[in-house]
Amino acid sequence: MRLSKLFFIALVIVSLPLSAGTQTKDNPQKVFQIGTFDLSWAEFAGGNPSHTVNFVVGQSSAAKDWYSAQSAAVLSASTQPLSANSAPRTITFSLPESPAPSYRLRVSFLVREHGVPDVRIGINGRHGMFYLRPELIYANERQNPSFSHAEIEFTFPGNTLHSGTNTITLQAVEDATKAVPGTELTYDAIELDRSDQTAPTPSAEMYPTIFYQRKANHLYELVDVVLHDAMAIKSADSVDIEVAGRHYRNRVAEAQDFGETKFEVPIAEFASGTKAHLTWTADGREQQTTISLTPAKKWTIYLVPHIHLDIGYSDYQAKVAAIHSRVVDEAMDLTAKHPGVRFSLDGMWPLEQFMKTHTV
Repeated sequence: MRLSKLFFIALVIVSLPLSAGTQTKDNPQKVFQIGTFDLSWAEFAGGNPSHTVNFVVGQSSAAKDWYSAQSAAVLSASTQPLSANSAPRTITFSLPESPAPSYRLRVSFLVREHGVPDVRIGINGRHGMFYLRPELIYANERQNPSFSHAEIEFTFPGNTLHSGTNTITLQAVEDATKAVPGTELTYDAIELDRSDQTAPTPSAEMYPTIFYQRKANHLYELVDVVLHDAMAIKSADSVDIEVAGRHYRNRVAEAQDFGETKFEVPIAEFASGTKAHLTWTADGREQQTTISLTPAKKWTIYLVPHIHLDIGYSDYQAKVAAIHSRVVDEAMDLTAKHPGVRFSLDGMWPLEQFMKTHTV
């Protein structure tokens, strides 16, 4: 009995999540880890913080000092004060020795709301933007999507850090023109490791979307372009995209110290396997790459208006019948003028009431 109890205690200790750990014997490369990469936010504090979050590695507790959800701050020209839950969150940690050649930061998020914010990361006062591409998670028996998962993982030069106290900040942000009320991110886990890899060279990605535009009888597909760079990105840097002999040019909207630059380009309709040649400036040097494009599926969306039957909630039965009959009349007039219009009734009862008061 005693052996079984000791085994159970040992099992619990071993399975405890690394909520604020520094390097371990199993992983000497680890600088810190907050939470567990298990697609769950259960190890973090719930609710909203009453003050700006400053998590001190080795002292703070994930269950008390790191809150699971962070509200998105809306980036606009106005300087309105941020709430404690939308302000940048700080992770404070120490390096007892000189920095390693490079470091890898990994942040895992769960997206449970309607909007998908961007993430602004700061490292000792230097800042960069990152853009999430969530993937649905099917975590229930009925195989319905429960939420989405997205990660940020990048390597940065060791000279960004220094011996002694360092800080990393994380903030969910939205552009004012695209903001969705109530948008937030849920944290899964955060990890910083020493890396033997050198900082990656500048690179680019292109993501055709399902959205199209028609201009002068030509169809254009909206394509997201993302530039990755561990070094400084200047606002004057330009990007040239050549597809099938046509050039599409863009300028970097905002300078930053590292991270990603994202913009949308309408590109004339292209076939699968079409090559896009990108030329841009990063860290004062010209960069080039070629990307094979695959157009996204073209969707036809049908909008079908309808009426919803809710007797007693919206009004008493006789009045609901009269209103629905009037709506059916209006729908019939609309379909007579526009043959492509369709209308859906909510069950047989509205139609029965309509037929009782109308002659065909």
